[in-house]
Amino acid sequence: MSKAAIARTLGRAPSTVGRWLLRAGNHARAFQDVHTQMDEMGEIQIDELACRGAQDARLAWAYSAMEVFTRLWLGVQVSRRTLRNTRLFMREVANTMERNEGWVLVTTDKMKYYEPAMRRVLQGRPVVYQQVDPMYRGGRVLRSNAEVVFGPTSVLEELRDRTDSKKPNTSFVERLNLVKRTCCSLVRRRTASTARRVETLQSALEIVRLVYSYVRPHSSLRTRQGNRTPAMEAGLVKRPLRVLEVLRWVVPGSYLVKKRLQEAWGPC
Repeated sequence: MSKAAIARTLGRAPSTVGRWLLRAGNHARAFQDVHTQMDEMGEIQIDELACRGAQDARLAWAYSAMEVFTRLWLGVQVSRRTLRNTRLFMREVANTMERNEGWVLVTTDKMKYYEPAMRRVLQGRPVVYQQVDPMYRGGRVLRSNAEVVFGPTSVLEELRDRTDSKKPNTSFVERLNLVKRTCCSLVRRRTASTARRVETLQSALEIVRLVYSYVRPHSSLRTRQGNRTPAMEAGLVKRPLRVLEVLRWVVPGSYLVKKRLQEAWGPC
């Protein structure tokens, strides 16, 4: 729903609803920054989505990363598509890999800023980075050419056995882009609720990310006990969470100190 629709439904001022959404988005980001740490990863797919906002958000793009096997949404960043912003997002993704000790396959398209950002942030880690160049015909992908940019090719088959992506592609994270357009009115192709600030888009997508990863069961993660959320599949939680209990979660002081240091000195 748009901010105006929420305000009409609840009988509140749109500015009040805007403040609620901004605070909820910041809280959801803090919760996921603290808890989204995986012990074992297979493949990470990364892509970006044009937001088409207005004013400051007119040229904004939403970077997203997904762990394919668990469908866990690792991170989202709304910013302009530059080398610096791509590098900042890759540092956010690298933070989710701190506890991982095995090799990880990272797949992206051939956007020009990915390779220098990957070499700066991920080279030297146990990472195999490949770029995919799909060829389209009649609105469908005819075939895709994959190129390993860095990392040993000898572990590729082992990594593909630990993921649902048997051929090089970015289809899982592109499907996530459709979820963004479906669940967030600010990034739909035809919408009257155009975002004017990058912070508004970021907070809205953080809320969608929280519901996607921790609250709503995923249709492809089915077991005999029922559908599971991506966070359950990744071993981060034991049951689907509720939004209210996440909003009641107390942000640890160490996280606040780290964020203030990053704001003062930049990301580590």
